Amino acid sequence: MFRNAYMHEETPYIKLVLLWMIITFVSGATIFLIGFFPINNYSAEHGTGEGRPQNLDELRLKPPAQVYAQTILMLVDALRSDFPTPMSMPFSYKNSCSRLKLRVNIPTVTMPRLKSLTTGTVSNFIDIILNIGHVEQLSDSLLHRLKERNETTVFAGDRTWISLFPKQFKRSTANLDSFFVNDFFEGDKNVTEVLTNELQQTDWMLLVLHYLGLDHIGHVEGSESPKIPLKLNEMDEVVQKVSTTKSFHRQLLLLTGDHGMKDGGGHGGSTYGEMYVPLLVFKENCSTSSINSKEYHQIDVAPTLALLWSIEIPPMSIGCLIPELLSDLSFEDQLYAYYYNALHLVRKVERKFGQKYMQSSSKRKWFEHAKSAHKRFLYLKRSENFGNAFIFEDAKVHYLRVSREISEKLSDSLVRFDYGLITMGLLLTTLVVLQTLVIFYNIKEHNFITGKCTFLGVIAIAVCIYKWCYHQRYLTAIGTASNFGLLLAIVTLVYLIVNIVNFFWSNFYAGKDIRISLPSLTWALLGCLIFQTLSLASSSFIEGEEKTWHYLGTSALILLYLRSFSRDLWDNKPEMCVGSAALSKILFMKILKSRYSLLTIAGLGILARFNLVASYINQVNSKALLSCLFATGLALFSLCLRQQALVQTRKEVVAYSLAAMLIYCYRASKGRVLFVFDTSCCDNIILNIFWLIVGITTCLGLSTVIVNSKRLNRFRTRTYSTGCNNILLTSLLMISLLLHKPHNAVLVAYAIYTLSMTYELCDRLDIILRTHKLLAKVLCTIFVANMFYFYQGNSNSFATIDLNPGYVGQTAYNPIIVGILVTLNMYSAQFIAFLYFIMHILHENNIRKISQSFSDDRINFILCFYTLSIFVPVLGYFWLLLFFRYHLFIYSVFAPKAFYEFYRVVVLLLTFLMTTINLYIFNK
Repeated sequence: MFRNAYMHEETPYIKLVLLWMIITFVSGATIFLIGFFPINNYSAEHGTGEGRPQNLDELRLKPPAQVYAQTILMLVDALRSDFPTPMSMPFSYKNSCSRLKLRVNIPTVTMPRLKSLTTGTVSNFIDIILNIGHVEQLSDSLLHRLKERNETTVFAGDRTWISLFPKQFKRSTANLDSFFVNDFFEGDKNVTEVLTNELQQTDWMLLVLHYLGLDHIGHVEGSESPKIPLKLNEMDEVVQKVSTTKSFHRQLLLLTGDHGMKDGGGHGGSTYGEMYVPLLVFKENCSTSSINSKEYHQIDVAPTLALLWSIEIPPMSIGCLIPELLSDLSFEDQLYAYYYNALHLVRKVERKFGQKYMQSSSKRKWFEHAKSAHKRFLYLKRSENFGNAFIFEDAKVHYLRVSREISEKLSDSLVRFDYGLITMGLLLTTLVVLQTLVIFYNIKEHNFITGKCTFLGVIAIAVCIYKWCYHQRYLTAIGTASNFGLLLAIVTLVYLIVNIVNFFWSNFYAGKDIRISLPSLTWALLGCLIFQTLSLASSSFIEGEEKTWHYLGTSALILLYLRSFSRDLWDNKPEMCVGSAALSKILFMKILKSRYSLLTIAGLGILARFNLVASYINQVNSKALLSCLFATGLALFSLCLRQQALVQTRKEVVAYSLAAMLIYCYRASKGRVLFVFDTSCCDNIILNIFWLIVGITTCLGLSTVIVNSKRLNRFRTRTYSTGCNNILLTSLLMISLLLHKPHNAVLVAYAIYTLSMTYELCDRLDIILRTHKLLAKVLCTIFVANMFYFYQGNSNSFATIDLNPGYVGQTAYNPIIVGILVTLNMYSAQFIAFLYFIMHILHENNIRKISQSFSDDRINFILCFYTLSIFVPVLGYFWLLLFFRYHLFIYSVFAPKAFYEFYRVVVLLLTFLMTTINLYIFNK
């Protein structure tokens, strides 16, 4: 398989080809995800509403008037259903007229939840990505209807509302930095100030308040933070402030959340805490004895408010009504509301599925029965001035029944797939994987067909396919840029097909042997990777993927240790031919010699339960325990610098150790760990000194590398590469220590020790070919990187994404900087493992005095196989995702994992650029 792996000729094009493959794979994956999670056209149903009904068959109906002169919608971000309690929010809990629960749809992030609240429809899963950019909502909504009626609406709080409704509010006060999660109280105080001023005004009809402090506390300090009861008490005081004003008799106050919060803080997943929020109703002269905990859907709020405000239901609404909010209406007006909402849903389902759907189902009978009871009630009411309560309940129950059934049907039907884009995305990613395999097999040969005729022919075929796809309506791109992108994708598809067919034809025609020959150990490691990929077909394995990687990773390391240990015994076979006492002594000495390997493997078992330790520390809120763990991690890092040859001089060790101490001081200034002095007033100064030390040490290290390389002219290029890679790796380690949570600091040094031990075990394997040994090291690097990725607390749920590192040293929200810092923290294990592996290979090349061309071949081999190790699992998961597209957990489990897999390729691109640019610049 690897007969061409080390031919001594320059292959500079390999890295460019791999870069092209990665970019193409990212493009194909993007096309696939757009097809699988299409962006809703929110303006598609604008204006399709048929107005409020004026007749029930032959009976004339009168729409109910507006019930409350003013409505206050108070949203507390991340307020989950179990937060309002008699202890945390005593006034709200005691004085609420109704305590209801709302079930929100996934994804549990702000923007799609606001769309559901204001339109009554279920947002698409892709909105979790758009949540970062705030795409303007172009659809009809409650706010649009109020503006058409010239009502005054006022807003204060999260800027997301202004991005969605830039022209709907007459007065608005948005937080300057809604994404700045370190702001716990200031932004909320500004919202309360706006409330105080608006309570003195009488011109507004709707006041929207969106408090962010609770959500920020959850992101930074978790759901068990001592600041959460303080924040809930603050919100309780706001409710009391509104409820005790003189004008409250004409107001309705609704307290709810846009989404909940998971147990560890954060949101975005599908746990109970994230998907259920409270709905507390406050109004004057209500009976608290009827309080219940009934469950409704968040999309039910929009049509209910539309009836209370005497406006049309938004055309996109698929929600039902909340009876508890309609209790102040008369029986006649309530039946009108239930009839209007049921009729609205019946019309929607008939437009979508045809009238035969209603005629052939029992829903039509329920609807007609409800209408019949409704008419009997109106006859009695208008003729005898008496409304029969039994008939009212009969009509109400049947209206609600048909509405709920149709609502669920419409909600399920919103799952739409663009099979044209899905097919193109899967074809493009599959062909990229096949082409990368071809490159890997013939890593020293030219693998692409060239020539003007070839390119012209490919373009001509691609244009024909493109025209045919549009003619058959397989592709429906909108805009010039989209059309050009799809044409470019088809050109790439055709070109890759030509190349792959040419390769297989030439090899089979020439009778070449393309069998793969690998050692049994390497096959075992590859089998583990294949098993992990196939395990993603199970939702349970996706949710518990950290257990899979821990089991496979530790099993691989134990296997390596046993093979290495047996090799040592075999090498000392003459010494084994002695008595039992001497044999025991020899075995004991061998085990003692490898004690560090055993301790490292045993430590991985502790790290597998590391998240439980971190949860316990947060639960007991023990700063002393956290401080000891943090200091241990920093001390291990300082020892690791010299032991693992990450730095060359003692001055660098001292400088980086001082920087590590500054990291501890910075965390102490934030109140996370203990320190002898109060450093809370100088956190920015500490951080600036840290960056200054790291910057100066990096510059001095580069200058040392350059000076040494001039002295060693013979090995100039290799010295450049090794030294500069060390500097890049050490800088990344320092940044990771700064960004990591205090209890995760120990993972940085432990990952380096584990990798070092793994490579030592690989070097002692009885494998003849260096290529096979190199392949084993790459596989072990992948295992260790993924193990430590999950040890850090990551998972396949959006709720575990830690946003706090993005704001280290930041005083304002900058999406680019925040994105870079969050990525560096979240995927630090992948970055560190790969860069350390490259450093190890370069150092090995220097020791063996391998020529530059041979060294480049080894690097190309590593880059190619590492790229395949990412491509193949991601491609496999995309095929599994297509197969399970109608699975019950498609959006709660499989969909988040799809975005994580996509971002793995993005991280691969960043790692590839980081490595190749470093090697290229300092080699030249």
